[in-house]
Formats: sequence, structure tokens, C-alpha cells
Amino acid sequence: MIWVYEARLYPSKSVASYVAMCVRDDHLLRGLQGIKVQVFRTRRGNYGVRYRMHSG
Repeated sequence: MIWVYEARLYPSKSVASYVAMCVRDDHLLRGLQGIKVQVFRTRRGNYGVRYRMHSG
């Protein structure tokens, strides 16, 4: 399983959390189960979103 990273970085954790929620909901609306979405912080202090599908 590999991580898929969103292209943008965000200045606040709240904005990145909103994007993560939208990614998760988009996959659920498409009928895909087993997605793991994370918000991470870069060394420069920005926030990003990454996700991966669980196999199985």
C-alpha cells in the first residue's frame, strides 16, 4: 500500500482537516470502503493530506 499525497499544502490544520474530510467523503460516496486519510505536518509548518486504500 502506498500513500497518495494531495498536491497542495495548507497553512492551517483546520483547512487540511476539511480537505481530508472531503477526500474521505468522496470515496465513500463512490462506494469505496477502507480508505485511510491522514493530515500531516511538514518541516516548514504547513499541513498536507495523504490517503491510501486498505487492501483486503
